[in-house]
Amino acid sequence: MSRFLDRLEPAYNLILAFFIWLVAISIGLFALLIPLNLLLVKMQWGSIWWLNEGIEYSLYAGVFLGAPWVLQQGAHVRVDIVISALPKRLATLLEATIDTGGAVLCLVLAYYGWRAAVSEFVDGTLPDKDLRIPNWIMMAVFTVSLALLAIEFAFRIRRARQLVEEQSSATDGL
Repeated sequence: MSRFLDRLEPAYNLILAFFIWLVAISIGLFALLIPLNLLLVKMQWGSIWWLNEGIEYSLYAGVFLGAPWVLQQGAHVRVDIVISALPKRLATLLEATIDTGGAVLCLVLAYYGWRAAVSEFVDGTLPDKDLRIPNWIMMAVFTVSLALLAIEFAFRIRRARQLVEEQSSATDGL
């Protein structure tokens, strides 16, 4: 499994970088388009009618597709009171156990997201909005995000195992 993850990691990192760049570009576009829209409305030249819903869709996609990168960077919210109080080896094992639970949960949610995306695609469901992006696309974003999160949890499990092995070999040498 570790060899597979070693080969997967560079492609995975490229995918995350691509999504993070898309999120960053979308946020930059918000910063440009919102004042432009206000100017258009103020000057009575019209408006960018799809802007609010476009931002809504972009934020949804950005939060979900950015989550694996945030987890990879360790920039997510954590409470490390228990882990910091444990001996290093036990803390690392607990971390790997928690990451395993996270991976399993993400895979289960990705499965149900996939089922929902297929169902929405078959039904051809559209939202009741002015900017009508098919529901299956939004569910696909959810599914892809959770699959990427499961992969990131697998990388975290691998790193935790490597730490345990390094600590074991360091204590064996004493």
